Amino acid sequence: MPLGDVAEPTSAAPGQRIASMIQILHEGYGEADLGNREDPIEELVYICLSRQTHAKNALRSWRALDEIGGVEHILQIEEATLADLLRPSGFSNQKARWIRESLQLIQRRFGSVSLAAAQDWDDEALEAFLRSLPGVSIKTAKCVMLYSMDRRVLPVDTHLRRLATRFGLVSRGLSEKRIHDELESLVPENDRYSFHVNAIWHGRAVCTALQPKCSRCSLRSLCQYEATKRSCREVA
Repeated sequence: MPLGDVAEPTSAAPGQRIASMIQILHEGYGEADLGNREDPIEELVYICLSRQTHAKNALRSWRALDEIGGVEHILQIEEATLADLLRPSGFSNQKARWIRESLQLIQRRFGSVSLAAAQDWDDEALEAFLRSLPGVSIKTAKCVMLYSMDRRVLPVDTHLRRLATRFGLVSRGLSEKRIHDELESLVPENDRYSFHVNAIWHGRAVCTALQPKCSRCSLRSLCQYEATKRSCREVA
């Protein structure tokens, strides 16, 4: 895990802070695999399973799907049967409905349960189609695009939102669309995959929601949250 100090002050412009953060996070985590899938249909299903649950629970449901032959067999079973398979991941009835309806819409649009025909679409059209599927948010659409369709977009999950807010890159309470727009405008295209993946690892290991491990953070001299804490201690 990254432990070293950095030299840039918190007063640096957002673009400068972003560049420093990207470099330091890459040195600390190296874009370690998060378990995402190369196939966009598999990634779409996997993200749905991962919603509002621990990764190990999503993985249990994923293994249950493997036992029936994988995601390509989902439309061959009843929704109630699918819900039973997804039970370890929680909210199984809702997830089963979202997944089946999404795959049915994809099959209806392209003639098969595949997004290969959309590979040549531009980012805007592809994101719009993915977001038209049941239960697919901006973040989910961009995850499918980033991980499985080689698009240089920037999904903003809860960890990246937390980091971006604490480091003063964006304001608190932004809508999902606005925070995606603002962060994509700040992060260069070629750095978006690295920043997204490494920010998740850092958010899980160091910059946690409760009791963040600021003393261990390699980014702390860039952080407005840590600077505020120091100021409060100095006043006290």
